[in-house]
Amino acid sequence: MAEAAEKAAFLGGLVVTFKEQMHTDVLVNPGDQGSPLPAHKAVLAARSKVFRNMLDSDECKTSAEESITLPDLTHDELKSLLEFLYSGNLKAPYSQYRALYLAADKYDISYLQEVCRNHFIASLSSRNVLDTLELASVPCDTLLKEAAINHIVKHMEEVVVPMKYETFVQRNPDLSVEITRAYLRETKAKLKDHGAPSLGYNRPRMF
Repeated sequence: MAEAAEKAAFLGGLVVTFKEQMHTDVLVNPGDQGSPLPAHKAVLAARSKVFRNMLDSDECKTSAEESITLPDLTHDELKSLLEFLYSGNLKAPYSQYRALYLAADKYDISYLQEVCRNHFIASLSSRNVLDTLELASVPCDTLLKEAAINHIVKHMEEVVVPMKYETFVQRNPDLSVEITRAYLRETKAKLKDHGAPSLGYNRPRMF
């Protein structure tokens, strides 16, 4: 209990330091025209090896004011990312989760990727499962991919009948094959569990 309280107090102190912009020593630039956000090199380096390498680069060290740029994030998305790195809690709106999930993969922030993944899995529906499956294929996230395919198999008619599925198949032929194979495995397992008769037939005896 004491250790948990100390950790919470430490993280709370980091959050205050970030929000108050106390003793910051690096600027993090977003990819849009938003203003850069001050941060601390020690925190960024501790949370991501990729950030550590960026901060150690000559380009960062020789700039007038040490800075790094995350071109794939908007100002608001970058702010949510930094707040997560300081606090360990993700309080971003759902509209930012896709960008943060991809950033977590790109910058090797495994805990952020896990948080986003769990949120995607908990939010799976027949309306968003194809988008989620495509997203999981970008970083080759097997856990999210399996969860999405399992959801599709269980709700096959709801997912496959809409016209959206035809477009999905055209864009993702390999994923479509995986869905078909998973559905066939599931169907075969159900037939076996229910003791369904073989598809063969009994030949008549020859006298």
